[in-house]
Amino acid sequence: MKFEIIEKIGEGNRGEVYKIKLKMGEIAALKYAKNYEIGKEWQILKFLNGFYAPKPIYKNKKFFIMEYIEGKSLKELQNTPEYYDALKYALKAAFYLDEKKIFHKQLGRYYHIIFNGKNVKFIDFERSVISKSPRNFLQIIGYYLKRDKLLDQSKIDFLLNLYFKDKKRSLIEILKLF
Repeated sequence: MKFEIIEKIGEGNRGEVYKIKLKMGEIAALKYAKNYEIGKEWQILKFLNGFYAPKPIYKNKKFFIMEYIEGKSLKELQNTPEYYDALKYALKAAFYLDEKKIFHKQLGRYYHIIFNGKNVKFIDFERSVISKSPRNFLQIIGYYLKRDKLLDQSKIDFLLNLYFKDKKRSLIEILKLF
């Protein structure tokens, strides 16, 4: 697959991410693995097929190409009116991942949640696993709602306890907070 690198957009211990232009002019993202096997991340992205995650496009042994996600990270949205909209969508997305048995593990990192004004996508699934008891929804509550001084924490605690009895109802009730 032919492409042109536009710019490096991220780097971690295990990989690098580039914004690229594909042959037909489409913008995409390329993730290069420095020292990990990309197969598992690729399989999770294929399974999710663009639902709350980048849509996969192409893979070889050392890198894969996926949809480029436009938007702002949750970190960039802090102290803006869009922050709570992004959290609302992140809760729905996390609930979806839980239903699909995909555990992201790193949703406590603000920059793994990207909001485009209409929806949320999670990025960086390299440490994700298939799990019988994923905790994405609980991560969003624990990292963001439980630490938010503007939210009624007794209500958050009540809804958190409700989650263990009736997950769907808990999601509906938590979304009413926004």
